[in-house]
Formats: sequence, C-alpha cells, structure tokens
Amino acid sequence: MTGAALAVTLMAACSGSSGDEQDDAATAGGSGGELGGSLALATTSDVGPKLFIDDFEAETGVTVEGTYAEAGALGEQLRIQITSGTAPDLFRAAPGTASPSAVLTLAQEGALMDLSGQDWAQYVPESFAPLQQMDGATYAFPTYGQAILAFYNKEVFEEVGVEPPATWPEFVDVLDQLKAAGKVPLALGLADNYIIQFLPYALSATLVNGQEPDFYERLEAGETSFAESEGWRETFEVFLGLIEDGYTTPDPLGMPGDPAMQAVGSGEAAIVVMPSAASPVLAGFMAGGEEQMGVFAVPATENAADTHIPFTPDYLVVNADAKNPDAALAFLDYIAEPERTAAWADEVGAIPALTNAEPIDNSLNQTVQPFLSEGRTTPFANHVWPGGEVATALMEVGQQAVEGSKSVDDLLAALDAAYQESMS
Repeated sequence: MTGAALAVTLMAACSGSSGDEQDDAATAGGSGGELGGSLALATTSDVGPKLFIDDFEAETGVTVEGTYAEAGALGEQLRIQITSGTAPDLFRAAPGTASPSAVLTLAQEGALMDLSGQDWAQYVPESFAPLQQMDGATYAFPTYGQAILAFYNKEVFEEVGVEPPATWPEFVDVLDQLKAAGKVPLALGLADNYIIQFLPYALSATLVNGQEPDFYERLEAGETSFAESEGWRETFEVFLGLIEDGYTTPDPLGMPGDPAMQAVGSGEAAIVVMPSAASPVLAGFMAGGEEQMGVFAVPATENAADTHIPFTPDYLVVNADAKNPDAALAFLDYIAEPERTAAWADEVGAIPALTNAEPIDNSLNQTVQPFLSEGRTTPFANHVWPGGEVATALMEVGQQAVEGSKSVDDLLAALDAAYQESMS
C-alpha cells in the first residue's frame, strides 16, 4: 500500500420502488432458496466478496457478476451509470455526503433503496446514523470499519518501561518518558498533507463528538460554528501543542507518511496515529511483524470513560432501480450473518461493523470492540462534513498553522468559511 492509499477516503424519495414492492423484495431476499438471475455487484476489491460468492451462487441460483475498481475511479463510473440508468444492482458508496457518489448524496436523489426493514439493520451502530440515515431511513449496509488509533512499537515501550495510556495525563507522561529516552514519541509525516487530519480527528472524537454531541446538528442549523466550539478549539490547540513541545517528528512538514511509519517500525519513533487500514503496512516495517505492534485509543481528557474513537464503515447500497433487487437484498442478508461479517473484516484487515458480528481475536479488534459495545464511536469528521471543502481547508490551512503563518483562529475561520461554501 502506498502513502496515497492511506488517505481517509476521508430529501427525496428513498427509491424508485413503492413501499409494497420493497417489502416484497425484502421478503424474497431474506427467504433463501432459488432466486435465480444475475446480480451485478461493483465494489473496490474482490478480497471480501470472494469468500462468499461461490456458496451464495450455489445456494440461491444467482450468478454474481462483479466489477472491481479503485474507489475514486469506481465513484466516477457509478456517477455516470446512475445518471444513465445503467448502475449495478449492488454497489459500494462512500459514507455520508463525502462525495458525489456517497450514500446520502445518492439517497437525496432517490437513487437508493430504503433498507430500514432488513433484519441486519438493528445491528448498525447508532454512531453511523449521520453517514447512512436520512429522515430516519437506513440506506446502506456497513461491510466493515476502520478506526483512527495510536499504533506503537511494543519493543520501544518495553525498552523505555512505559505502558499504553488511558488518560491524557498518562499520555503526556508516556510522551515525556519516550522523549527523555531519546525516542521520537509521535511520528508525524505531514509532507503528505492528508495525514494532518488523523490526530485532530482522533482528538475531536472525544473533545467534540463526546463532549458536544449535538455540535453538528447545531452547526447545520446555523446555531454555532467551528470558531465557537470549545472542543474544536481545544483539538487544534492540543494538536499544535504536541508539535511545539517537541513530542513529534522534528520538522513534520518535511516528513512523508511512509517514512514516518518506517521510523516506528525501526524503533527510532514510538507511536503513530493513523487509520487502522494502514496497520498491516506498519506491521510490515517491524521485524516482529504484527506481534510487535500494539494499539490503543487516543485519550484527550483526564477520564478514560470520556474517550471516543473515530470509527467509519465502508458501505454497500442497493440501486433503487436494481434489475434484481431480490438477489441484492439476499446477498446482504447472506453476508450479514455474524461469522461472515467477521470473516470479511478479517480478510481485509479491518473491524466488523455490525454490533452482533463474531469477535475477531486480535489486538485491533480487542481495542475497538469495547468502544463499539459502549457506543463510544464517532464517524471520521470529514465523512460528516458536506462535500470535500472543509477537509481541504483543514489540510491547507492546517499546514500553515503548523509552520506558524496561521493561528488556531485562522484555521477555525477557514473551516467555517468552507462549511458555509459547501452548504450554499
């Protein structure tokens, strides 16, 4: 996986079918048996689906015709197909309104089937609602998820004699001890500008979503702003403070993302904060592989119970004008079985998204599951923001704040301006 591949790929009718037709399709999809016909499926990789396609075809008589492409190219292709009426029955969509082919963007156009009545919908985490629900209706199936967490070199921690922290004071104490031992506490590769999102998203999960849970509702209603948010202000003050206090890579603006991870792998640095999808890459940089890599949630307060983590799913959606909606719904039912949900996530090095999924026995899933079960997860911030303008402002003005030419006030003002532009 290249550095670019680690980037966070940060009210209309619900479908073209009537409610009765959807109920019939749901019944057929969940009943098993010979459905027949073909199912057109389009997603970013066959790595997950290939686990189940052969058995699904044998059990249902459906022939699955898969198309697989990189997320950006797939999104552009789907946008054209939806407009022309040639979109596949079942396809991958980005969360929220993050792109023209994202879940809620398409739902607002009436391009997606309402999936609220499906049995698996009860196991979708509540924190996903801003990414896949509109007017109380659910429009997407979360195949798996990734979280933004702190990954560390266990050998470095053992050498220095520190343990994974659970509170902010403990975190700072660990950073102090690592720094005193001659290690770079936090590897930070901001030469790749998208990486500037990760630490702020991890901190804001607690400081904004955890402590101002209605912030985005009030923001959309015009009742508040980024500049007025104590949580967002503290997020950026803490982020910039970590750099100013020498806890990060010296000159992070000159360090690309992959070399920053390599520094953790070699033991020169101790910790890197990043999406969990990148963890196999980090493990590959370590002599001991996955066994040498530890993980913990990034704390932001004095109380461990306050900590929330960013956790965002990947989605499959059903075309409102699907040629074989019964087969599409049946396939979702099939992969929604707890052991299959877990198997798909395990195969792609991710985390099961449904709350009833069979647990996966590795440190990543052991870290994330308590937060899922306790409802202490939030979407990646850029997936809640409309369009891509706000994330672009964070990446551009955030780098200027790191170099010292912009202030926290400037950064917050830039986010507000970008948000207003995206809403206009």
